[in-house]
Amino acid sequence: MTVSAIIRAAMGRDSFEKHDRLIRLMRELTLLQANPRGLTSAQIADRMEISQRQAQRDLGALERERKVPFIRQGTRWTLIPGYFLPPVNFTIPEAMAMVVGARLMWRHADRANPFAQTAYEKLAAVLPQPMKAQVMEVADGLADKPDDGTWSKVFGALTLAWAERRKVRIRYTTQQRTSERVVWPLFIEPTPTAHSCYLIAFDQKRGEPRVYRMERISGVVILDDRFDPPLGSSLRKLLGHAWGIWTSDQPVELVLRFTARVSQRVSATTWHESQELRELPDGGIELRLLIAEPTEIRPWILGWGQECEVIAPAALRESISSELEEAVATYQKTGVHLEEKSAHVARTAVAQRSVAG
Repeated sequence: MTVSAIIRAAMGRDSFEKHDRLIRLMRELTLLQANPRGLTSAQIADRMEISQRQAQRDLGALERERKVPFIRQGTRWTLIPGYFLPPVNFTIPEAMAMVVGARLMWRHADRANPFAQTAYEKLAAVLPQPMKAQVMEVADGLADKPDDGTWSKVFGALTLAWAERRKVRIRYTTQQRTSERVVWPLFIEPTPTAHSCYLIAFDQKRGEPRVYRMERISGVVILDDRFDPPLGSSLRKLLGHAWGIWTSDQPVELVLRFTARVSQRVSATTWHESQELRELPDGGIELRLLIAEPTEIRPWILGWGQECEVIAPAALRESISSELEEAVATYQKTGVHLEEKSAHVARTAVAQRSVAG
């Protein structure tokens, strides 16, 4: 029986009632895998911070309900060799790439992810010694982030449905209303700028791929019906023009000009696969992009401040210009208040000194 099957059986089709138990069983399996000589129920209880009686019940459940093959040696429980897939062997550069990926996830994740935590614990176990501490720091850091039980349950259910190509019924909330819809999970895509993950799925009713923010999904039911991905569907094709996650069949060409002060920084990075760079006579850089939705790139443009000027499209140029004018007005208004407050404080101090004298 595969780990995927264990997770699906433990989770159930119609609710998330057994999610906490699922996570605990997964962690206990990981502990047993990491200790080929086996563990006693007391040792498992100590490491999982549960009672020994609970540990004994969990071991029994893994054996009877999930068909995990154990060998009992006295009070020790040992997994039959070969139960898990063979380990993956990394070269040093490959291991370093995994460490970098772990660091990126830690920096951009805004909530606890028990699945990622367990994965990085496994990764740390096989990495060279200098890299172990870095990856374990990520695992510990993910555990310290705010817990969101609903998000973890949704993530686990969607992952299983995606791996087994099963349709799901999700409960999704927008600003207007909450509704249920049947979708085909195609992928889960992270977006560092939004510190979030999105479900990319084929909406059965609309007959087209859609994007759903994970935090807005409050319920998932894995259905028995399976699906084949739509003919010609490709994640790269779907997100090819996206700056982050927004998609469109009619991408918009953006023309941005950067000053000479930041030209080296701009030209040293591939910001988007559609980008074209042109050096300007004054030492600046012109950047051309083909973006699905210009709204998504606005924060990035504003982040450059005066170093970036929008040339096209005109609507985006006007929008950015208006926002910068509003920002200037805010600072000017705040500055006047600060000056008035400083003057009041100075007058009060003079008056107090006069009274004291």
